[in-house]
Amino acid sequence: MQTKKSQPIRQLKRYAGCRLYDPENKAYVSAAELERLKVQGLRIAVRDVETGQDVTDELIPSRVQ
Repeated sequence: MQTKKSQPIRQLKRYAGCRLYDPENKAYVSAAELERLKVQGLRIAVRDVETGQDVTDELIPSRVQ
């Protein structure tokens, strides 16, 4: 019996002005691209750089999660 591997969680960083940065791709991510990635099934977590707080739920609408 095969076990399904879960995808690793892509860690994004939120900077001032709600700029999102993807350290894995070394590029900024737009809100539209973030939503597209979620729709494609990517697991994403977003942390605020200043506070270290998880802000994923604030940025991704619950209908997409």
